[in-house]
Amino acid sequence: MGKRKTVWLLVFTLALTMFGLHPERSNAASVAITNGTDWLDTAGNPIHANSGNILQVGSTYYLYGEHAVGGKFDSVNVYTSTDLKNWTFSNAILTKDSATELASSKIERPKVIYNVSTKQYVLWAHYENGTDYNLGRVAVATSSTPNGKFTYEGSFRPLDYESRDMTVFVDTDGTGYLVTASRKNGGANDTMAIFKMNASYTGIQSFEGWLFENAYREAPAVVKKGNRYYLFTSQAAGWYPNQGAYATATSMTGPWSALTPYGNPSAFGSQIHDIATIQGSSTTSYIYMADRWNPMNLGEHKHIWLPLTLNDGNGTASLEWYTTWNIDAATGQITLPALVNHAQGKTASASSTASGSSPSLVNDGNYQTSWVASSNSWPAWWQVDFGAPKTITEIDTSWFMYKGSEGYYKYKIEISNDGVNYSTLDRTNNLTYGFTTDAVHFTARYVRINMVNAVLWNNPGNWYTPTLHEVKMLGPSTPEATGYSQFASHNVPDRMIRHANYVARIDANVTPALDAQFRVVPGLASSTGVSLEAINYPGYFLKRNASNKIVLEAFTNTTAYKGDATFLISPGWADGTKVSLQSYSQPGYYIRHYDYVLQLDAVNAASNTTTKADATFGRLNL
Repeated sequence: MGKRKTVWLLVFTLALTMFGLHPERSNAASVAITNGTDWLDTAGNPIHANSGNILQVGSTYYLYGEHAVGGKFDSVNVYTSTDLKNWTFSNAILTKDSATELASSKIERPKVIYNVSTKQYVLWAHYENGTDYNLGRVAVATSSTPNGKFTYEGSFRPLDYESRDMTVFVDTDGTGYLVTASRKNGGANDTMAIFKMNASYTGIQSFEGWLFENAYREAPAVVKKGNRYYLFTSQAAGWYPNQGAYATATSMTGPWSALTPYGNPSAFGSQIHDIATIQGSSTTSYIYMADRWNPMNLGEHKHIWLPLTLNDGNGTASLEWYTTWNIDAATGQITLPALVNHAQGKTASASSTASGSSPSLVNDGNYQTSWVASSNSWPAWWQVDFGAPKTITEIDTSWFMYKGSEGYYKYKIEISNDGVNYSTLDRTNNLTYGFTTDAVHFTARYVRINMVNAVLWNNPGNWYTPTLHEVKMLGPSTPEATGYSQFASHNVPDRMIRHANYVARIDANVTPALDAQFRVVPGLASSTGVSLEAINYPGYFLKRNASNKIVLEAFTNTTAYKGDATFLISPGWADGTKVSLQSYSQPGYYIRHYDYVLQLDAVNAASNTTTKADATFGRLNL
């Protein structure tokens, strides 16, 4: 009897894990998830696991996904983690050598599920030959372990229906479903289909119905919360981002609600592939898992994970962008960044405005509204006035797209403290469609988005009218500095540190006076130091260049820039009531003037009197 009880408990534990209940918890801590960067495994290699899913077994998470080389299938890989951040490569569970028909093929959107009855892990994927998308099949493989070599069972059309972008879902009663982009009325992917799997999850038992007829939806992902099912999909726009939408139902077989948009009109430059349910000791959280493709180079894939909010009361879902956010896999707790959108609700203006539009629609918090210029002439601009200086560290821009596949914007971010003198952060090299995130660092009152042009790859004649859906400008709740300081030379007291043609020097009678005024803010590389931001060139900081000269350069979000633009304040070498500025990235080197030009030089107790005096400055207007 004891042996039977032990076996029953093991089966029960597997069933709980299968259905999203996890009796075993990891000792994970809160970790940061950073989007839009290259994710590396614990060995320092790129994580090659695109368009897959997460399966939890005990306290271990298994991340599955495909890897292609030259547009053809290479492998389905699995990585393991206990904290959802640090992933260790475990195995290539299916490869191009696993079966003859995989040698030259496409395997996309692989998903692994567990069958409690057969104790088998079952992989489903979209299967095509290596040259086109005419087959419209699913592929199936099985294994007795989550990370072992899977046995390839073959490919087929489910009940002879076409199947392309797909997902699989196991309901809480153990029923397995296939949800897939299919063909009903003559167009590839014109309508979605739902199928019920057989008992082993290796085949199809029945066709359950059509969804979103003639809507051309793909990239399905299903999650269940309570008694409500949520089905997320994207538009069919190739490898380009587009507006995601979801529908809800109280049964997998429907009826399903009408589609409702989520996120912004490009789904934050991503395409969903799965939703991970993380059930912790204190709460259950949901992770929107998506791919960010570069249509011009599919090898430049990025993982996008975002917290997904499922609202119990009204059955709605919402998705917001966070460049970085934290999750504790053990407790399930999500921590969001403490940043404020300083643009929302502030006074907005534009170069022109079409009838029925308004600049205020760009900072109203609604991704579905937009400002439109009065004509399709370029350039055009939109501007926000914070009313007082604010520190901004990130700008998120939701750009107009017609269907997600035709254009990207060349733009500039223009910044001012007085509404007259503007500095420029040039983004005319942008190649990103739909949504851009700019890491910036400035304190200013006015910010202008100058739309220089839109590049339409499939229509050289630009038919766009300048349009913006939403611009968010994020930063700390309190500005880093609202005033400014000046720095006078110790041995030439009438001369101030100033920038002239982006070179730092000391001059008397500085004109314009703003050239000698700097915000002293916490160091970009370390708060133990300071950084000096030009008042009339917000977003530009004094820094060392490769020749150890001090120059004024636009902020870039790199470790090297931040280090070179950070200085440690110490008592002045020539006068302890004044200051000397030591380089953070080159300890022992200080800002000094030489023939009135600022540079870094080694200064120490043995240095001569002139060198010490040249490296000492009186700070005015603290």
